[in-house]
Amino acid sequence: MLLNYNILLFLIIIKILYFIGTYNLYLKNGINLFVAVIPIYNIIILMKILNRPIWWSILLYIPIIFFFIYPILCLDIINLFEKCSKKDKMLLLITLGGYIIYLNINININIIKKKKRSSSIFFSIIFTSIINIYIIQPFVIHTPSMKDSLLVGDFLFVSKLHYGIRIPITQLSIPLIHNNFLGIKSYISYLRLPYIRLPCFKQINHNDIIVFNFPNDLKKRPLDKKDYYLKRCIGLPGDILSIKNGLIYINGILDNKVQKKIKKYILPKNLKEYNIYPENKLWNRDNYGPIYIPKKGDYLNLNLENISFYKDLITKYENSSLKIKKNKIFINNKVQSKYLVNKNYYFMLGDNKNNSLDSRYWGLIPYDHIVGKPLFIWLSISKNELVRWNRCFTIINSKTEKKYYIYHIMIIIIIYEINYLCKRRRISR
Repeated sequence: MLLNYNILLFLIIIKILYFIGTYNLYLKNGINLFVAVIPIYNIIILMKILNRPIWWSILLYIPIIFFFIYPILCLDIINLFEKCSKKDKMLLLITLGGYIIYLNINININIIKKKKRSSSIFFSIIFTSIINIYIIQPFVIHTPSMKDSLLVGDFLFVSKLHYGIRIPITQLSIPLIHNNFLGIKSYISYLRLPYIRLPCFKQINHNDIIVFNFPNDLKKRPLDKKDYYLKRCIGLPGDILSIKNGLIYINGILDNKVQKKIKKYILPKNLKEYNIYPENKLWNRDNYGPIYIPKKGDYLNLNLENISFYKDLITKYENSSLKIKKNKIFINNKVQSKYLVNKNYYFMLGDNKNNSLDSRYWGLIPYDHIVGKPLFIWLSISKNELVRWNRCFTIINSKTEKKYYIYHIMIIIIIYEINYLCKRRRISR
């Protein structure tokens, strides 16, 4: 709730400063002062004054993209003043645009008209940023946890549309840098939006490969700045999952789709493995559960046996307090035997089950941590820095299905080149 108040206060301050810093621009261009206070419409009029395309006004209302376009518009405004100097521009940058207020109030400065400018380069930068932040983002595989489905050195394009676009939460950060730049935090976490997700185009299914933010983040980063992980979803909300002697069972039925050849050595049942989740269970990577994966709207029956498994769900992901006193469970300082679940949860597993840090070691994934679905491998480079051509433009959707698109891409490139050469020959004639 506090974050919402911070955002509301930020927007109010921005609107007030905008009016103080631009009202003279409207008056000196023969526009009624009332227009300067009408949301959205005042920005459209400003674009006309600055001789910028009208569609630029939309960019000011897109999270993060706002911080790309804001300094450009500030420079556009200051360039309207014919007495503008390099010193003025320096003061503009130092004051983060606040110097415009001084210039606007100084009525002795004459405003000049500027010619219409090309915005193709700027549009390219903004378009690329929108694609990367909201639609498709490139990733690279650094660990062998998904071997043989995905190899170290595979470069992926990941769709953020499939499971619903998640509006960026952290608004102030270095563009195209996730959470760290040269060992320094690349973002400021003070200004944050609440969690908002647009409607999805595809539901998460069993065995989908998914990119998500690592949930058990000890550095307490904002949700969208947690490290990226990639695993296979083997457990959906409402499933009962167990692993017995290395075999995966969903709702009591053996899941043949994700099984690999069983290794010779299986960890015995009731042998406690270090770092397994939860810590008080005699489970290991080959014998795990059974566990129930909660779905939104469930009433979990809590007891001293299962509370250790659901403690992160209650405290970390749904922000409730949890205490155990005299063998009684207190949630939000009240004795409870049931808990209403507010999110959907998923169980992730690496294909390379013997060398994978996954839900067996850090628990369930809440839906708000889901980032997107891998589309295809666009490049694959081996340890010897050689291109693995047989993996380029491919994606593995299951253990048995592999689709190749490299030939389609080559055909498209050849057709494009032939068409280009034919046009060029016509022009030369």
